[in-house]
Amino acid sequence: MDSLYKNNISSLPHNERIIYCENLIDKAQLNLVRNKKHIHINLAQQLNEIIVAAQWELKNLQTQKINF
Repeated sequence: MDSLYKNNISSLPHNERIIYCENLIDKAQLNLVRNKKHIHINLAQQLNEIIVAAQWELKNLQTQKINF
């Protein structure tokens, strides 16, 4: 997803990783909405990729939680 997640967040407890993903999605979506008139297309694509990756990771984490 991102280097912070890979190097640090992934070693946190399960619930903390879920919270991180939820917050990352919220922040990226808020950034897109607030800056949609002024945001460069490449940055918008990067933010969308982050959102999709965080949603995918969140889904995996929630599935793992159910299986515990």
